Amino acid sequence: MRRLIPMIMALLLVITACGGDTSGEPDTGGDGAVTTQPDATQPAGDDDGGSDGTPAPTEDDGDDEADDAEGSGPSTATVTLGDQTYNFSTEGAVVAQCLTNLFGIFSVQLPMMDESGAQTGGSVAIVALREGTDPEEVGEVNSVELDVGDETWVADEADDMFDQFDQLEPGMSQVDSVEIDGRTVRGTATFFRQNSLFGGDEVETMTGTFEATCGEERTS
Repeated sequence: MRRLIPMIMALLLVITACGGDTSGEPDTGGDGAVTTQPDATQPAGDDDGGSDGTPAPTEDDGDDEADDAEGSGPSTATVTLGDQTYNFSTEGAVVAQCLTNLFGIFSVQLPMMDESGAQTGGSVAIVALREGTDPEEVGEVNSVELDVGDETWVADEADDMFDQFDQLEPGMSQVDSVEIDGRTVRGTATFFRQNSLFGGDEVETMTGTFEATCGEERTS
């Protein structure tokens, strides 16, 4: 729309310039000499305009449009732990969320899909704070929670489990790196297996990677 309005205005100016005296007779001075008027549609010496008088298009770096562009299609995500990669998508999902900027948060909640595209009962939740977002104000930190059905893997340095289990120590559950690139968020994380807190003194941890891309934004 920002590009369309200047083009319409330019065309209106050309139409107005061409809509003057339509008699076709040249102007004559008092001594009978013919005085020719410059063609309004072809301004002399204007190398920037087109042959029809319309202004030449200006280059646009497109940065604003790229940042504000609306997504389309399904939102997708992957999480890799060891040699296992889990896939997630909004396609066919009844409940899902993918928002690139929810009060300064890149927020993803997607159901897990198998290779055939059917939902399997698992899910992923990703919270990534955009640059400049204060964790204290939004009450969130960067985190990833992976539910694969029988097991839940958590990468969240502020998880409530830290207060309940002494064996869970800092560094066992956190997002190690995160990058937001347009409508995509990716990073690395250290996860702990939630069930390992109940089976003994040793907490099972694993490092992994995650990535999510928001298509059409949705909240349910």
